[in-house]
Amino acid sequence: MPDILNGVVAPTETSINGLKFEKEGKTRRFYKADDPIPWSLAILFGFQQVMVCVSALLVVPFWVADLVCPGQDINIVRVRLISSTFVCSGINTIIQTTFGMRLALLQGTAFAYVPSVISFVNLDAFKCHANSTTYVPPEIYEEKLQIVQGCLIASSFIPMFIAATGLVGKLTKFIGPLTVSPLILLLMISTMPGTIDRVEKHWVAVVQAATLFATTLYLAEVRVPLPGLKNGKLYWYKVHIFGQYPYLIAIIISWLFCVFLTVTNLVPPNSEARTDKQQNIDAIVSAPWIRLPYPGQFGAPKFHTGLFFGFLVSAMASVIESVGDYHAIARISQERAPPSHAINRGIFSEGFGSFLSGLIGPGVGLTTHTENIGVIGITRVASRTTLVIAGLWLIALGLFTKVGAILSTIPDPLVGGVLASSMAMVSGVAIANVQSVDLKNSRNMGIIGFALVCGLVIPGYFARHPVHTGIEVLDQALAVLLKLEMFVGAFVACVLDNTVPGATREERGLRERGLAHDLGPSGRDIYLYPKCVMNFIEKFPLLQKLPMIPKVKYASNSSAQNFQDINEFNDL
Repeated sequence: MPDILNGVVAPTETSINGLKFEKEGKTRRFYKADDPIPWSLAILFGFQQVMVCVSALLVVPFWVADLVCPGQDINIVRVRLISSTFVCSGINTIIQTTFGMRLALLQGTAFAYVPSVISFVNLDAFKCHANSTTYVPPEIYEEKLQIVQGCLIASSFIPMFIAATGLVGKLTKFIGPLTVSPLILLLMISTMPGTIDRVEKHWVAVVQAATLFATTLYLAEVRVPLPGLKNGKLYWYKVHIFGQYPYLIAIIISWLFCVFLTVTNLVPPNSEARTDKQQNIDAIVSAPWIRLPYPGQFGAPKFHTGLFFGFLVSAMASVIESVGDYHAIARISQERAPPSHAINRGIFSEGFGSFLSGLIGPGVGLTTHTENIGVIGITRVASRTTLVIAGLWLIALGLFTKVGAILSTIPDPLVGGVLASSMAMVSGVAIANVQSVDLKNSRNMGIIGFALVCGLVIPGYFARHPVHTGIEVLDQALAVLLKLEMFVGAFVACVLDNTVPGATREERGLRERGLAHDLGPSGRDIYLYPKCVMNFIEKFPLLQKLPMIPKVKYASNSSAQNFQDINEFNDL
């Protein structure tokens, strides 16, 4: 029981008025990636990982549904996108965990693609002129989804290509914290207009945001006593409920608050905070209990040059972020830094996830969810089994469409509150990313500042003064790229960081990559495939030359000790 609730391995007992309480022991067992774990624990920890990512998985389908402007069909589109998102995320999580990086990584929707979609729908030919009560012919908003899917499929081949050819490791040598931090900050800034549009609909968004910030910042370390049974006796376990489920708690509390406002009629009938809107009820009633998302459910994919280039930028931004996530999960999982072949497989798996997303229809690519890496640090459970089960949970949620219909009724102001809180954490990650950079060096400070200013000014200028080259396809491509804040800022930062002299690699936040690895006393390499698969690979020497194929390569303990310090990868 203590393992289920808090991972306690060495509990101690105390008795008060006849009731026995369970105290936290001094140590908690750490489940490494390939450690055996009881199925009961794996199922619970897998479900916990799903609960952590549910809110983030919901935000993007809500956003994309609004951007394609389906009018009164908004809830129908939301349900289909939510179902597709859960199924794609579940499938790709299983692929990434077992065949990709082979660490406990949950795959979900990537925010990096949203600015590209925003730029696309703001083009004159695709601007929205309807609200939630307007009838919009399905062929109009489905065409937008077809274009988004087609461009996503086409752009997904780029990360798969650079992973299959081994270019990922070479490209990351030129991309450091001075490029990544402005990119992430501008990503956050570019989402603010849409966030404000939702938050301003009703003050209940403040309740949601305040609850989330309270649980995340003030109550994360508070241990709540919960009753449990052990050997037929009553025990009280103190659990980090707020720290483990902050998003879920905030959504449930604010959602119930909206229900209370609706039942008591404290808000007018047309209020955005009401939960009994007729279109919401109709969506729940009309939604089938089970629905299998399938390729081409919105129609045959189409292509748009401008959006394609925008998605290319989004895909590369996602690649950069994921490389940093791979190193983070390796450290938290108490494993050595991931070798090149593991990174290549991880990026290839994410590219395939984006391809799958384009086929079925979430509308954006897939990437590693950083918040789920943090859960591993708290729970001390880095088992691959738990993430495989989490993937199965996600697929099940996607197939039961009624669940998606119910989730789609979350009021828009609450979605805005979740998005604002999520972007707050994203901006914190961006700032923390420069901790390895020498900020006393004026050269580094100048690059960060100049990249941020260019990322805001240049897109703002071209938003007011569109490019007119006389070539329609080129105009559309430039309209998307030059209005994309994160592309402009990251491009400027990358060029400056690699051309402006005055700083060493260490001062730029870059470190030398490891030359040798110590596998420890167990001699295990977590990044290798099972022994039967490795035996098959060894029979074909040509396979071992492929960049994504696992390679048995390590040094002796004495040699590895000499490289212990430089063996740490730079956290991008």
